Amino acid sequence: MMLPRIGQIIRLNFTSSSEETELQTFKSRVADLKEDVASIELPTSENTGRTGVFQPGTECLVWYVGEDGSRYEFRSAIVGRQNNHIPVLLLQLPAKEEIVRTQRRNYLRIDTTVDIAVKLDDPIRRYHFLARTLDISGGGLSFSCEESYHLKEKDNLHVWISLPSKNGQVQHAFVVMEIVRQKPAEEKGLHQWISGKFTQISEQDRAKVVRACYERQLELRKKGVVD
Repeated sequence: MMLPRIGQIIRLNFTSSSEETELQTFKSRVADLKEDVASIELPTSENTGRTGVFQPGTECLVWYVGEDGSRYEFRSAIVGRQNNHIPVLLLQLPAKEEIVRTQRRNYLRIDTTVDIAVKLDDPIRRYHFLARTLDISGGGLSFSCEESYHLKEKDNLHVWISLPSKNGQVQHAFVVMEIVRQKPAEEKGLHQWISGKFTQISEQDRAKVVRACYERQLELRKKGVVD
């Protein structure tokens, strides 16, 4: 897999800092590379343009676009700070097998079950119900639900997603999803299958979903379920 290069623009979502920082995507640039550590410029929030306080040990999800046009991401942590010509943070680089590549518009899809709340605003079909995903990615998800909910392709659903993390905390993301496929139940009493793509999602919430998929993939990899 492709490590970031010197001069590479990277984005970071911090996972163990303040709640305010947690909700933001930070932008930085790789200033230097030495063995397993990258020196990066002080990250600035894409929301406010301000930097933050990032102590050694602060964990983050790092993502960037490689020369091949693919998106690369990995989990990392701040391991130090230096003040040479400019102040920089020291970012731990992963082993190459820990880097996940996803196409820019084809996010990593993981078979996993998370809780969601679904709402359909329709003059007749005013549904609001709970369900569980079958799979999820940064670009869409699928879930099953009772056939009493008469859903069809092109319906736009408001979906609230609960995303558990490895540290035990639960993150929440909101998306608007268009149904692209509806599969009826094979037998009476079974659930229908719904699959859709995200048509509205903030970059902060997409980062949360991508991070959850990444953590789930690493968990499955450690168990030997995936390569």
